[in-house]
Amino acid sequence: MIVQRELRRRAWFQVDAPAAADVLIVCGEPGVGLAEAVDAVWAEVPGPRARVRLPPRASEVAAVEAMDRAVAELADIAAQREDARSRIAAGPWEPSEGSHGDSEHGSHELGHDDDEHGGHDSHTVADDGSGEGDHGGHGGHEHHMMGAPGGLAMAERAPDRDGLKLDVLHVPLGPVLPDWPAGLRLMLTLQGDVVQSAEVHVLDGAGGGRFWDEPWLAAPERVTQGEAERRRAAAHLDSVARFLGVAGWRGQAERALWLRDAVLAGRPGNELAPRFTRFARRTGRSWSLRWMTRGIGVIDEDTVRRYGLTGPAARHLGDVPARLAGWLAEIGGAMTRLDDSSALNDDEGPRGPVRAESSSALLAALPSLLDGAELAAARLIVASLDPDLDQVMAVNAANG
Repeated sequence: MIVQRELRRRAWFQVDAPAAADVLIVCGEPGVGLAEAVDAVWAEVPGPRARVRLPPRASEVAAVEAMDRAVAELADIAAQREDARSRIAAGPWEPSEGSHGDSEHGSHELGHDDDEHGGHDSHTVADDGSGEGDHGGHGGHEHHMMGAPGGLAMAERAPDRDGLKLDVLHVPLGPVLPDWPAGLRLMLTLQGDVVQSAEVHVLDGAGGGRFWDEPWLAAPERVTQGEAERRRAAAHLDSVARFLGVAGWRGQAERALWLRDAVLAGRPGNELAPRFTRFARRTGRSWSLRWMTRGIGVIDEDTVRRYGLTGPAARHLGDVPARLAGWLAEIGGAMTRLDDSSALNDDEGPRGPVRAESSSALLAALPSLLDGAELAAARLIVASLDPDLDQVMAVNAANG
């Protein structure tokens, strides 16, 4: 949040793809798997480029100084030339053991069309992107391919829901995407653009701790109801901003982030409530948003019981628009209590009771909500739940 505020102050833009970036900012300490994903993103950032690393709970001063160093690094011609030379020396790609190399066909350059060999009716299906697999249609001729584009295995065939045989693709979402819970990886099995199954994985990393749950985890006598309601309102505004970003409504997402920061900065409720009312009215009345999200990711009472859901997802049953409306309603209620000085007397955090496994339950329910959804709807469903991965990792660590 500190970085987002500083980006706004500098009039810098967050971009949706590494190819459009010149600065990569890593907040927290990624674990091994997530660090590999960060390195993959960094490799796709064109020069001139700079990388900023901020430790967990970095101060605003530290963030500002690190971003200033990034500006200086971008302007350092010698350093940028050295970076470019090292990237050229490393090469754009490394062939796998089964790649063509200096075979009897001669070497292949990147981007060469295998069909130019002539006479081959089909090519290797690489199950794991390694470039090795069974071969068909070559009359016993050994013919190895480089890994599939992006490391994805090529399609297999399987019956779909209508009894037809369609290509089966295994496609990952995450762990690094815009407006996405950093560290969440979904492995989707697709036929056409329909999700047949989904596996959920959480990659370890150290962020800022359980920031959204802090008021309820502290001693109640030291926390006021108003402080807790500020954290609740800010958490839901953060979730709404992610959702609107995924939906493509970037301007409204930025308004949600401004409101989030204003709530956390301690602005009085009577100043913020009218601003939020206008924001909620415009968001809730968007027919385009409702039309693109209606009927997807439906949660009913059976889903709540089966997975032990709590919090807004359990209180506001229905599809994605119902959960968005629930967030807006709960933010509106919290806005009326921002200045309440009475002692906090509950443990109901933004995603449910803070000592329950609220976000873990959301992740457990996610495969059933994605089953049968179109690929375009998958990210909207995830954004409408917005599980707190810091909470998940803290609970997992406590449970050993």
